[in-house]
Amino acid sequence: MRSRYSAYCLHDVDYIYRTYHTSCRADNPKPTLAAFAENSHFISLKVLSCEQSSQQGYVSFNVRYIQQNVLYEFTERSRFVFEDAWYYVDGVMTDKTPVKLQRNILCPCNSGKKFKQCHRHRLSGN
Repeated sequence: MRSRYSAYCLHDVDYIYRTYHTSCRADNPKPTLAAFAENSHFISLKVLSCEQSSQQGYVSFNVRYIQQNVLYEFTERSRFVFEDAWYYVDGVMTDKTPVKLQRNILCPCNSGKKFKQCHRHRLSGN
């Protein structure tokens, strides 16, 4: 899970695509993955729990990211299968209500800077 999160942060679309199970790749084309990764600034990943057998695993986690001056957050319980490597199959996601970020609030990345001085210009094109 952490490697997929890192791949999203680094915009490594090939890795993200390769780590989808082959049965899921048609529903997750590289251009769609690239657009999401490029337009998102990921600010936190918290792994909440994990379970694993020899052929299947589950990871519950929370992710926060910013897109176009809006903070998004979701919790997911992802299912992975092992077939020579671990592959993401699907997950059950719970979204929180998105929050429009105002210029003068502290940036949610915990930099200690105001949002306008931290990520706002880079994320909005302003």
